[in-house]
Amino acid sequence: MARIPYPERSAEALDKLPTPLNAFRMLSHAPELTGPAIDLGLAVLGSSLPVRLRELVIVAVAARTDCAYGVVQHRPIALHAGVTAEQLDAVVELRAEEGEFDAAESALLTAAEELLARHTLTDGTLGSLREHLTDRQVVELITTVGYYTMLAGLLNGLGVDIDPVGEQYWELGRR
Repeated sequence: MARIPYPERSAEALDKLPTPLNAFRMLSHAPELTGPAIDLGLAVLGSSLPVRLRELVIVAVAARTDCAYGVVQHRPIALHAGVTAEQLDAVVELRAEEGEFDAAESALLTAAEELLARHTLTDGTLGSLREHLTDRQVVELITTVGYYTMLAGLLNGLGVDIDPVGEQYWELGRR
C-alpha cells in the first residue's frame, strides 16, 4: 500500500502511456516533473541499446535497489526480449555464475553495478563496454541506470503499489 495517497487527478502526461502506471500516477503529485519523466522513460525505452541488453540492465538496477516494482514490471518484457528465466533469476538473486552471461552482458552488468555502488566506471569497465557498444550506447546505458535508479527511489520511498502490466510495453522501443 502506498505510503501517501495517489493524487485524485493524474497529470495529463499519463495519456502518453499505454496504461497509467502507478509510478507515474504517484509522480503526478509533481505535474511539472511527470511529463519530462515520462518523456525520458520513453526515450530510454527507444534508445539504440538492444532491447534484450537494456532490459537485463533495468532488472539488474531494480534488483540492486530492492525495487520489487521494477523487477515485476520488467520481467515479462525481458523474457519477451530473449533474456532467459535463468539469467533473470541470477540477476535478481544478485549472483552471476561463470558462463551464464556473454562478454557483452557481463560488461553491462558490471557497469550497472559500478554505477550504483560508486557512481562512476573504472577504466577497465568502460573499455569493456566500448568493445561491445558504440559511444552513444555507452551514454544511453549510463542514462538508463540513472533513470531507473531515480524511479526506484520514488517507488521504494513512497511504497508505490505494483501494477504488473509490463507486457503492455513490449512494443515500445523494440530493436
